[in-house]
Amino acid sequence: MSYLPKEEKRKAILDAALTLVVSGGFASITARKVAQQMGAATGTIHHHFSSLSELKSEVLRYAVGTSMASDREAIKSLPPYESLLQLLLPSNYYLGREHENRVWVSAADEMLRNEALKKVYCKAMTGLIDEIENVILTGQSTGLFHPIVNTRQCSWKLAATAITLTDYVHLNDSGLTLQAADELVTKDIQLTLGMQKDALTMD
Repeated sequence: MSYLPKEEKRKAILDAALTLVVSGGFASITARKVAQQMGAATGTIHHHFSSLSELKSEVLRYAVGTSMASDREAIKSLPPYESLLQLLLPSNYYLGREHENRVWVSAADEMLRNEALKKVYCKAMTGLIDEIENVILTGQSTGLFHPIVNTRQCSWKLAATAITLTDYVHLNDSGLTLQAADELVTKDIQLTLGMQKDALTMD
């Protein structure tokens, strides 16, 4: 591998490790495999990361940061209801973003064995909830949303429904198509936030 400045080489390592996570989960990451993926010596990985646990944690932090930046860009000019649809609809994670779902699913499993990664995962989840709650608060302030419980609980409820259905679509049950999952999440948003029919932009 040609010479790269320190930060660029670190990013190259994270990109290579993330490729492995998408194809085989966090359990597939080893210093040797990452080095092979990027065409470098194994020592390069050890030079930039003190342990495999640190590398995995930083890969998740890197992936989450990229994902959240994309979400913020996507919703910055959208009204509250449309913002929630963008953040929560399962189909949004099947159209060019399937790799993000694989990272989240694998991280949820890996955190049971990796305390450092667990901290990153929990911070990422609360960051997602913060984003959802901010949208709900904006909609509530304009009279669009009338939450059935406090806004934090609404945020967790909506996220749990969306994440679970996104995962379960992979089971390929005829009763839970991607379209059906979107419809269930949409109805959950409408009911949880007490939206009036005349305020809806979609059924």
